[in-house]
Amino acid sequence: MASRSDDPATRAQLADIDKEEIIKRLKEGTEFSKIRGRKTFVRKLQLENDMMYVEWNPSRKSASKNRYLVKDIKEVRPGKATDTFRKYKHEMSEDRCLSLIFAGNNKTLDLIAKYAEDAILWTNGLRAIKKQMANVDVHSLRDKYVHENFMKADTDGDGTVDFLEACDLLTELNIKVDKAWVKSMFQQAMEKSKKSKEDYAMNEEEFVTFYDVLTKREEILELFKRYDWGNDEVFWTLDEFKNFMHMEQSKTDVDDEWLDKMITAYEPTPALKEATLLSCQGFKLMLLGEESSLMNPLHKTVYQDMTQPLSHYFIASSHNTYLLEDQLRGPSSTEAYVRALRLGCKCVELDCWDGPDDDPIIYHGHTLTSKIKFKDVIEVIDRYAFDVSEFPVILSIENHCSVEQQKVMAKYMVDILGDKLYTKPVTSSMTELPSPDKLKNKILIKGKKLKEVKSEEDEDEVSDEDEAADMPDEEVKKDVAKKQSGKVKLAKELSDLVVLCKSVHFSSFEQSKENYTFYEMSSFGESKALGLAKENGKDYIKHNQWQLSRTYPGGMRTNSSNYNPAPLWNAGCQIVALNYQTPGDEMDIYRGKFQQNGNCGYILKPSFLRNPSAGFDPENPGNESRCILEIKVISGQQFPKISSEIIDPYVKVYIYGAPCDWNEAKTKVVKDNGFNPTWNETLEFDIKVPELAMVRFLVRDYENFGTNEFIGQYTIPMTSMQQGYHHLHLLSKVGEKQLPATLFVNIRITPIKKTP
Repeated sequence: MASRSDDPATRAQLADIDKEEIIKRLKEGTEFSKIRGRKTFVRKLQLENDMMYVEWNPSRKSASKNRYLVKDIKEVRPGKATDTFRKYKHEMSEDRCLSLIFAGNNKTLDLIAKYAEDAILWTNGLRAIKKQMANVDVHSLRDKYVHENFMKADTDGDGTVDFLEACDLLTELNIKVDKAWVKSMFQQAMEKSKKSKEDYAMNEEEFVTFYDVLTKREEILELFKRYDWGNDEVFWTLDEFKNFMHMEQSKTDVDDEWLDKMITAYEPTPALKEATLLSCQGFKLMLLGEESSLMNPLHKTVYQDMTQPLSHYFIASSHNTYLLEDQLRGPSSTEAYVRALRLGCKCVELDCWDGPDDDPIIYHGHTLTSKIKFKDVIEVIDRYAFDVSEFPVILSIENHCSVEQQKVMAKYMVDILGDKLYTKPVTSSMTELPSPDKLKNKILIKGKKLKEVKSEEDEDEVSDEDEAADMPDEEVKKDVAKKQSGKVKLAKELSDLVVLCKSVHFSSFEQSKENYTFYEMSSFGESKALGLAKENGKDYIKHNQWQLSRTYPGGMRTNSSNYNPAPLWNAGCQIVALNYQTPGDEMDIYRGKFQQNGNCGYILKPSFLRNPSAGFDPENPGNESRCILEIKVISGQQFPKISSEIIDPYVKVYIYGAPCDWNEAKTKVVKDNGFNPTWNETLEFDIKVPELAMVRFLVRDYENFGTNEFIGQYTIPMTSMQQGYHHLHLLSKVGEKQLPATLFVNIRITPIKKTP
């Protein structure tokens, strides 16, 4: 079909269309062909008036299934750039195609527009709305929550919320309903209006007052009054504000300019803002703002030295990157690579096998997992490798291909990746790996390498160390053993691409030191790696000071479950590969650790793991950095509801790190309150190695019988925590923010002086 915007002039006109006009046209709706398998269905896609949803019309599905929350759209991707489009055989122009990629599982909605103009309008429009959502301030966020709850409560759509609708809303918000209390709140909200009892319903303006009463924070008011030096008006001067920041937040460096900036950003009352005064409401909003998050704002940027050798960094790494589910029958997808790379992953795995028509494929060998083309994966890596940061990406190649298809692999990587591919030979003057800074925007290939090259098909004793050898299936083990018993041919073209990450077999630390060089590295299965970390921790640390180590989950984990990465970080292992596709405690710890240093995928190891003379022993670390960590769990706000019942929440805090620091403690259970539970309990931990400690906050719903259900979690490196009063935003099982769910805590860290 012809495009209405094929010429450059028309495209320029589209780029100049006013944002409001684009939104208007999206609300009017556009016909698209929706791809499902090999078929297409023509549907009208519309943006709802409040811009919260896009929906299909007509649709046989229920209202909840033919609409999508705009906030759940993670990416608006133009062109034919998903697995669905790659499998769709019909010809159509690239500029008429777009895909919506959804959070969590990277599910795609693949669309073909009648005209390129329509695809461009929807791409630009949805991106603009997403950008606006991302940049919303705390004032607008509050207004958004109020409006959303008003619309949710107004079930009959008459523009008001009556008493029964309010009771239903409170139940939905995880509050046990006391009708006398609700009636009292109603009266407070409507005291200024002169409505009769027959007209006992709130309009949206009155609902704002109702919501403010509902979300009143007594614990914050109490804290605020503690630093109010006798003012009847209940506001802070700059001196009072500064005193709070010094005494409670341990921020002795804040000046009047910073305080004024905070008041300008968070104070809702114009008169107080003009007078440089802060109200309790402004204080509450500030405590919910970015500056008051538990995570140190500096650590949300790349703040570490990035000029040290690659072996001195922990590197965010994925195992079986191509899988979306388990490793026996789960689907393989290029979207799994997109998701991992956009989460900050810097080492991805490619399990390569011979494919039809001399075209290599990627899948989990010896299993029923689906297959994807090697070329498609390299194209995705080329597109997304440096989306999060410009630091290097490592492609861990598990090569099971014939020499002929190895040459095809090498050609794809050279042609597609181009100058991004690192091919600079190692010189005799080099004694250590280059730094992440020196390797910016470069892609490194990890794999086997020929010792001496005499012809295109030189053969060497490069073992095929197949991870599948660890799998429990006996037939698979026999197949792998048979294959590994002989020599494996390696194409020169593929061998030449391996420069800084040459794979070698590990026998012992002594053998590695005597026979290997800094650009050679070994992979360790989970059991072996954990055994070495426990029994030979000091030797493992020394090994990892000059050579890279990759660890991966054991073959028995056929459901793609994960191991706890902390013991291997304690031993200085850099590439601790986890199954990114499997949510759980282990991935929470992993993503929590790598959120520091700007989520760039590289974290500088503590000095005692880098310095050869430090002699650090994870099993006996000493007391050099010992401190007491006090966590006062004060209150929770607006926890998500997981069933028809009101939840009974409690908070459990875990410490992971050096073996001596592993610990856990929990609060009491608060009955029937998931909206604003209060604990005011202090949990205390004795920490010997804070540089390795990870702190995990977990909220669960207590059940007398059965499993205590997951509500939300937040995990953070101890060294990235700010002291004082802070909110932490609870994350879902898949790591997405569950706005507006928060925990309010007070953090105190007290060093313990070493006794002579």
